[in-house]
Amino acid sequence: MGKEAERYVVVTGANKGIGLGIVRQLAKEGITVVLTARDATRGNVALESLKSQGLHNVNFHPLDVASQESILALAEWLHKTYGGIDILINNAGIGNADKDVTFETVKPVLDTNYFGVKNVTKALIPLLRDDTPVGARVIVVASILGQLEHLESKDYVKTLSDREHLTEDFVDSFANHYLKDVANGSQKERDWPIWSDWVNSRHGRGAEDYTVSKVAVNAYVSALHKILVAQPGREKKINVFSCCPGHVATDINENTGVKTVEEGADTPVWLALHSPEGGSGKFWKEREVLDF
Repeated sequence: MGKEAERYVVVTGANKGIGLGIVRQLAKEGITVVLTARDATRGNVALESLKSQGLHNVNFHPLDVASQESILALAEWLHKTYGGIDILINNAGIGNADKDVTFETVKPVLDTNYFGVKNVTKALIPLLRDDTPVGARVIVVASILGQLEHLESKDYVKTLSDREHLTEDFVDSFANHYLKDVANGSQKERDWPIWSDWVNSRHGRGAEDYTVSKVAVNAYVSALHKILVAQPGREKKINVFSCCPGHVATDINENTGVKTVEEGADTPVWLALHSPEGGSGKFWKEREVLDF
């Protein structure tokens, strides 16, 4: 337990883009990596591609982060196969493909980017092995669009800024209130992001729900850190981070990003391998802490 060759990491949404880059870099470190993806065919294609590069310490398991049944199936398989894991990297995320804001287009974004991350994390935390000097790690690939400066509501900014007292229940209510207000068409009255200047851009107003989902997941990391630290005997043994990979050229932005996948994977991989002291519960970009 704890040796380099005995470390196990799970990466969600890893059949392409930043997720695949993360898997590749960690596998090169000699860590056993479980590549997960919603589409089994695409996941296995990615797996074979890595093996053709000489990376045979990678395995695949299907995972739909929006399905609790799929999450529990992964947890059971990990327990039977490895007994436990050392690192969880929540990379799976989607944008609003319709680039419009309706309940039908917004709900999948929140279900994947926030609720999916939370449900995967909660299901796999019992498998995290914290008996090594550096402890276990949970990393969430988020975005600078999840910074509070993108929210209009002063009340939400005030409460979400108080990271010492932030709770999971409040973050849930934040996400659910947004969904309710979208369903009622009352986002503007409720001071949710309304980026009218994006209407004619390639992204459309669909970037608004992506922002809310990333604010929620950044806030959840703070709440989770507080929960973990409060557990007797668990202080500093499970570190949790959120991070922005930067504007990486991937399908989610129609490959308009300026960073390569390898560059985008750098900070998540660095956090996985080094777990900087005092950085748990915080938001990172380019290996440095940013304001949430």
